[in-house]
Amino acid sequence: MDGGVCHVRTQQPADQQPGARGPAMTDTLTRPPERRSRRTPVLVIALVVVLAALVGIGVAVWRSQRPGWRLAWSDEFTGTQLDPARWQIEDRSTFGNGNKELACLMNQPQNLRVAGGSLLLTAVREPTPVTCGDNDTRFPAGRDYTSAMVSTRGKEAWHEGRFEIRAKLPLTPGESQGLWPAFWLRPDSGTGDGELDVLEAIGTANPSDPEAHTIHQTLWYDENGTKPKQSTVATVPGSGPAGGFHTYAVQWRDGTMAWSVDGKQTFYRDLTTTPWLNEAFAGRFFLRLNLAVGGTFPGSPTEATRLPASMVVDWVKVYQWHG
Repeated sequence: MDGGVCHVRTQQPADQQPGARGPAMTDTLTRPPERRSRRTPVLVIALVVVLAALVGIGVAVWRSQRPGWRLAWSDEFTGTQLDPARWQIEDRSTFGNGNKELACLMNQPQNLRVAGGSLLLTAVREPTPVTCGDNDTRFPAGRDYTSAMVSTRGKEAWHEGRFEIRAKLPLTPGESQGLWPAFWLRPDSGTGDGELDVLEAIGTANPSDPEAHTIHQTLWYDENGTKPKQSTVATVPGSGPAGGFHTYAVQWRDGTMAWSVDGKQTFYRDLTTTPWLNEAFAGRFFLRLNLAVGGTFPGSPTEATRLPASMVVDWVKVYQWHG
């Protein structure tokens, strides 16, 4: 006691004494709060990326396993020449004589070329008659017209499928008499059984002819007319097949065939309407693309027919059903 005042000395804990480095101070110096805040978002982002990848893989697996149409074959004509692994090209061919067609089918740039992402099949009025193959008995001096035909014969063929073409047809109203573009399927076996016309169309001499705005979609039993053909005439929207590109398709599956233009169904056949459908279409079928000139269906060109004229094809696609 000193003058009535009592002095009490309190001992501070070691971690609170001046200069001491206790646990709290050590934690603050070695793991700053701002470093923890940076690390946490990085971990979160990494987890999000991993989860997104797993979800994407799951969706891809689900899509690959669910029933539906899957692309099996296509050509979008992105190169500078037709792919010989996909297509067979007629050259100096008299194919079409049975229809009394007039053109010699040629493999030459003026009749067949790939440019600007499209395939062009072009009908030409020749300045000098062209001798065609060894079967030109109707034209001893040669043919006045040339054109083109390609097919997947000997390359690819399918039993059932969805077959599509996106194309602009050379059928200017009043200026296309005698032109006959087509996209069709024939049996790979070489027999005459079965023909499926996804589209065929004919030119006109009269600008007001309603034919100028239509295409024909047809099913044939054989080449001999054993059964009557089954056919419809479908209207092409907008300004018609010559006014722009349109998608023409047929979907063949389970004894049914459904035709469409720009995704809208235009014709349908099944075993109730066509009992012979499965019989005629029992095998595999290849594709044909051609631009015919003349023949029993379109008639012959006139002086008003504008030539050269091209069938311009943006792409051809084949889908197969997986289920």
